Amino acid sequence: MNIFGKIVYGLQVAAIGLVVVFLGLAILIAFITLMAQVFKAFEGRKADKAAEAKRAEEAARAAEAAKAVAAPAAVEPEPVVEDVTDDSALIAVIAAAIAAFTDSDKQLVVRKVRRVSGWNRAGRAEQVYRF
Repeated sequence: MNIFGKIVYGLQVAAIGLVVVFLGLAILIAFITLMAQVFKAFEGRKADKAAEAKRAEEAARAAEAAKAVAAPAAVEPEPVVEDVTDDSALIAVIAAAIAAFTDSDKQLVVRKVRRVSGWNRAGRAEQVYRF
């Protein structure tokens, strides 16, 4: 085979490779376009169902509003809210537990009590002791 035959053969292989690649890309584009249309159709059906449900809910609200206007509203008493900010007993129990745990003769004095979320400490520990 002479040099000209080798060049022609190389060009044929290159052309066949280009045709195969672009044909594969065309098939892939067609497949993705088809999938997009199928998903768009499903989304359209979901949107129609959601709009239908919303219309039914609005109709139910309108019927309830008309029913509420027709019947006089009963006055309900306000619920009693208890103030639970007095935690002195809880503080005493926690201080006693700490004192019992430390086994020291020193007197334990609680100077300040503030609530701390355990999630903050857990997040810090996760970042610091990662490995």
